[in-house]
Amino acid sequence: MKRVVNTILQLFDYLPQSSIVIAATNQKDMLDEALLRRFDNIIGFELPNESEIKKLIDLILVNGNFKFDNKTVANKIIKAAVGLSYYSIQKTLITAIKRSLFAASEINKILSAQISTSIWKNLVEVEKHSLNI
Repeated sequence: MKRVVNTILQLFDYLPQSSIVIAATNQKDMLDEALLRRFDNIIGFELPNESEIKKLIDLILVNGNFKFDNKTVANKIIKAAVGLSYYSIQKTLITAIKRSLFAASEINKILSAQISTSIWKNLVEVEKHSLNI
């Protein structure tokens, strides 16, 4: 890892003064301090709260014909998803949609697809576990 950091630091040294570098991470605490010092401005974005997660889900589902198979369970999953990034929430929901579609065997079920909350719940739990949340 040190070699990677040193290489990045050296590349920064060769950039023209007029360069603008934009970087993003979900793991700021894992970055080397020497690398962070190379940036003049650091803008932090907080993880979404329950209300923002609901808005994200509405945006994801706005163009589709998808509904949750159990709204009450979906609301519990939204509460459980607090602490995940926007990306993680979007990834788990889209994966749940895809798996729900594959599970729907009849064409009528596919056309009015319901998102399996049990699939989504499992994906959110796995994501939180993999991120040690």
